[in-house]
Amino acid sequence: WQVDVRTMGLGLGAPFFLLVLLLLAAGSGAMPQDKRIHRNYVLLDLDTIEIRPNGKEEISSSKIHVSVESGSTICSTCENLTNKAVSYLSEKQTQDEIMEILHGACSQTFSLEQKCLEMVDSYATLLFAKVTEIKPDEFCKRYGLCRDVSFLSVAKSESTCAFCHHLVDEVLSKMKDPDAQFEILQLLIKECNKVKGHVQECKRMVLEYVPLILVNGEKLLEKKDVCTLMQACDASKTRAGGSFFDGELRSDA
Repeated sequence: WQVDVRTMGLGLGAPFFLLVLLLLAAGSGAMPQDKRIHRNYVLLDLDTIEIRPNGKEEISSSKIHVSVESGSTICSTCENLTNKAVSYLSEKQTQDEIMEILHGACSQTFSLEQKCLEMVDSYATLLFAKVTEIKPDEFCKRYGLCRDVSFLSVAKSESTCAFCHHLVDEVLSKMKDPDAQFEILQLLIKECNKVKGHVQECKRMVLEYVPLILVNGEKLLEKKDVCTLMQACDASKTRAGGSFFDGELRSDA
């Protein structure tokens, strides 16, 4: 089976940090060992639309083989993962870990450390509050995974482990891409115009500290298998080196 899924990339028009957090937190509960699930394989076409700084759209395509389970659609899978992600990000332990990373970045700002900490504490609290307001059905419709359920139903449900690893690979790729980093900085600098009385200070902090946060984020993703952490993958299985996908599915939890 072949399925065409068109999604909005991590360009200027998408809430980048929210997507990153959701992708990191994506996962689902482990399936009981005594249940045997019939699996099929589908070729998933991913067309990513990226909005470049000059306002032009660029479409990039990639094809991956994923294992699917009978019984549900890509739409319901997206809603399930989003629901799990929101629950995970609402946990105090998760929020504390994120804050620790951000505070670590502030500690490298020397004379502006206190102001950096105040801004992080203020905006992180708002971000966590916004995350809890996310409605899985609306979120998945917004990013094109629930707009045409009858068309997407042929794909049924992706292998959670394989799909989670692919998403992490995509996030890592974006975080290492200079163009994507520039888009993030440009978006945040634009948002600084809304911070009345602290516009220039906000812009200066974005330019100085966001690159540090991105580097720390890369290290976190490379060091920890977040998919196993979120129970999207079997903890008894370790991920092989390199990209999880190299044209076809290597393994499946």
